[in-house]
Amino acid sequence: MTGTRYRFRHDLVRTALIEQVPPHHRVAVHRDAARRLAETGAEPAAVARHWLLGERPENAIPWLLDAARRAVRVGAFTEALRHLDALVEHAPAHPDGLVLRAEALDALGDPGAPEAYARAAEAAGDPRAQEIRAQQALALVKRGDPPSALKVLDGISPKTVGGRMAEALAWAGAAVLGFAPPDVGTTKAAESRRLALQSGDTATLVIASWAQAAAAHARGDLRNSVWTDLLDTAALPELAVNVFDGHLCISQRLLYGSAPYPDVIAFADRFEAEAQRLGAARGRAYAVTLRGEAELLSGRLDEAATDLGAAIRLSRGLGGAVGEALALERLAELALHRERVDEAEALLDEALAVARDSDVGFHLLDRIYGARIAAARDPDSALTVLLDAEASVQGPLETCPGCRITLAVPAAIAAARARDLALLARWEEAVDFLANVVMRLPGWYAARVEVRGHAALARREPAAAHFAEAARRFTETGQPLDAERCAALAAGSAVGNV
Repeated sequence: MTGTRYRFRHDLVRTALIEQVPPHHRVAVHRDAARRLAETGAEPAAVARHWLLGERPENAIPWLLDAARRAVRVGAFTEALRHLDALVEHAPAHPDGLVLRAEALDALGDPGAPEAYARAAEAAGDPRAQEIRAQQALALVKRGDPPSALKVLDGISPKTVGGRMAEALAWAGAAVLGFAPPDVGTTKAAESRRLALQSGDTATLVIASWAQAAAAHARGDLRNSVWTDLLDTAALPELAVNVFDGHLCISQRLLYGSAPYPDVIAFADRFEAEAQRLGAARGRAYAVTLRGEAELLSGRLDEAATDLGAAIRLSRGLGGAVGEALALERLAELALHRERVDEAEALLDEALAVARDSDVGFHLLDRIYGARIAAARDPDSALTVLLDAEASVQGPLETCPGCRITLAVPAAIAAARARDLALLARWEEAVDFLANVVMRLPGWYAARVEVRGHAALARREPAAAHFAEAARRFTETGQPLDAERCAALAAGSAVGNV
């Protein structure tokens, strides 16, 4: 006996007893069980199961939907899909079930999500279909298919906050990737920001800030956009953390060749000075973090250590989990450059714990796991961390298209070093797509070439030319430490010592 329920010692006992009951009696028993379980407030999944076994699927549908919604609320998307697949099997045009199924697939990063949204929109009909189409378009952008997303966006006019936010994000994302006019992305992003401010929901504001930053980057005006947000949040400090968290992913694009590092550092200096003048503490934390990152990537390790340490303290004091986790991760990278592996591992563990407590951890998990792979002490350990990352970081609740490359590059290198050619092929393809389609920045082009060098070594092909080219590209981007690493790899592979 378990609580108020009885449990058979072995499933064979249960099966044997069931088989003694005639089939037509079994159906009646299941129906009675479903009614009694419903009356006692049992789990919806249990009620639904008995209605299905009682051959009353129409009675099971609301219980399956309730069970799926409960699973989604706790992030159990695979379980939700199990309930939803059963629902759709018996009610193929159920709008609520189809929408929730599409959202669950989207959350898991399943490539079938856009088609699932299309099916849900067809079943729902207008006006609800307008909202669902916006979600479909955003799913297509996240899958790296902006042209198809723009076709879906053509002619739709969502009315709900969620639908309009999805529409704005889809337009802004397509603009960043070079497939949509920047002015359209700007208009939609401005509208989404207004809606977010009206809603008062912090998570919505983060999304709106991301859309605004993406639109600004698409029109080449990211720094002015950040500056405008500084002025806004000086007057509304309670919004500052969420606004600057929304800039995280897009601001990273400043750091990989879209601007020379001295320019980025000078911008951060001016931004910090203005933030201090206005008393905008979160703006100052943002500036110090950005400067520390630029110093790290440009090889100024002592200055980077000072700024990143200050950034951790500033963000922690403000309750800015995202800024704190980012600075911790970057400080771990710095420790790795100084060959302090134990220190790096401790910093990454702390960064991961902080990131998981934030509302926008999905912009951080890729880079934290990527750094954990890089910190691994040998190829087998790196492969173990990579497999953990694959299981832990998936779907839009865990990752985003712009941040994925920070995991993909070290993942491909780890697969190459472990000579797992199947895994290497998958991650190498991801690096090519992310570097060429999503990021399109000199620093990531250099990283892509370095990956090709490691892939050549894994396949026992000449690799020195790849590493030499990567070193040249990193030098041109202003990343001397990466250039030195690739130059050493080029020299080593030329004489067969890598």
